Amino acid sequence: MRWTGLAKLALTTVMAGAAAVAAPAVAQAAVPVSGGTPVMVNGVSGCTLTAAGHDASGAPVAFTAAHCSSSFDEPVVLRDDPDAGVIGTVATRNEVLDYSVIRLDPAVAVPVRQPGVTGTAPAPEFGDIVCKDGLTTGHTCGITWQREGEKFWNHACAGYGDSGGPVTHDGRLVGLLSGGHMPPATGSVGDTAMALLPSCIHPVQSPFFLPVVAHSFDAIVADATERNWPGAGFQMA
Repeated sequence: MRWTGLAKLALTTVMAGAAAVAAPAVAQAAVPVSGGTPVMVNGVSGCTLTAAGHDASGAPVAFTAAHCSSSFDEPVVLRDDPDAGVIGTVATRNEVLDYSVIRLDPAVAVPVRQPGVTGTAPAPEFGDIVCKDGLTTGHTCGITWQREGEKFWNHACAGYGDSGGPVTHDGRLVGLLSGGHMPPATGSVGDTAMALLPSCIHPVQSPFFLPVVAHSFDAIVADATERNWPGAGFQMA
């Protein structure tokens, strides 16, 4: 049987349509996330990831500041690429050490190592120069003024949105940025400065901005491990 030109056109159109329906959707590649990645928590809080990797169970996780969220299961998206979808949800929080653990969705996000970070190290001591990376003020460095237990105070420029950002010393992750705060050793002078000094929005303010407090990342991982929470036994990507 011969096909007329009109019949051939109709058949070709039907076959093309069927092929289009049958073609599988192309899955979007998982986006890389690491320390320094800007995120939005629950659609309202702009913050920064401290580090990303896997916990002892093999689950992909990331850390940020606890005060970036108010409860478990809050969704987290990329600040600069919200269309990538929800990269994970808040799995646990500790407001004393100001950290939260985000359980990452492996279909959407893949943990990677922050460039230039070679591992972790204990909290810095007085005089050590530390650097931080954050959503708002980027990469800045400053002197460590005081260490007290798992906390340390430094003068790296940081402001709103930088919370949760990684604090590094000599290329090693040493802390999670928490917020602006005067070192306790400044006493009553610090109380006055706390009321007068602004948060840093640009390094050009140096040195006239509020120092920041950070929590030891080693202490954070140890806490999650002791409690057997998500993030226990964390290994950086």
